[in-house]
Amino acid sequence: IIRIAIFIAYLAAVTNMKDIKRVFMYHGAEHKTIFCYEAGEELTVENVKKYKRFHPRCGTSFMFIILIISILASSALAVILKQFSSLTIGGEHILNVAWAWSIIKVLIMPLVMGVGYEILKFSGKHDNKCMRILVAPGLWMQRLTTKEPDDDMIEVGITALIAATEGIQAVEKEQKEDNETEKD
Repeated sequence: IIRIAIFIAYLAAVTNMKDIKRVFMYHGAEHKTIFCYEAGEELTVENVKKYKRFHPRCGTSFMFIILIISILASSALAVILKQFSSLTIGGEHILNVAWAWSIIKVLIMPLVMGVGYEILKFSGKHDNKCMRILVAPGLWMQRLTTKEPDDDMIEVGITALIAATEGIQAVEKEQKEDNETEKD
C-alpha cells in the first residue's frame, strides 16, 4: 500500500508542472487518436475530439497492474520462502538479506511483467464487469496522466499514428516479400 501511495503521490505532484502537464496533454491526444482509429473513423481533429482520453490498455494502467502483481507475487514468494529455514546466507534467512531479496525480485520481474501484459491484453479483448473492475484503477490513474489536448496536439497524435501504422505496414510487406523469396 505504501508503494502505491508513493506512486500516486508522485504522479499527483508532477501533474501540475508546466512541462509535464503538456506531456500529459499529448498523452490525452494519443489516447483519443487511438480510440478514433480503433472505431474505424477517419483521423481528423474533429473526429478525434469526440473520444475520451482514458484508454484501458494505457501504459499507466500497465504500470499500475505491474505494481499490484509485483506486490502480490513478492508477498506470496515471501510466504513460500519462509517455509524453508535452510535458505540462509551468512546465517541469515534469505528474506532478511536485502541484496539477495532484491535479486530474487529482479528474477521474478519477467514473470510479473508477462502476467501484467497478458492481463492488459485480455482486458482489451473482453468487455465485462470483471475486466472493468480490473482496469478501473488504471483508468482512475489516467485522470492524473492524461489531460485534454488542444487541436495542435491532436494533429501531432494523428501524424504519429499514421507514421506508426505506415511503418508497421512497410515491415509486414518486407517480411512477406522475404518469405516469398525464401519459398523460391
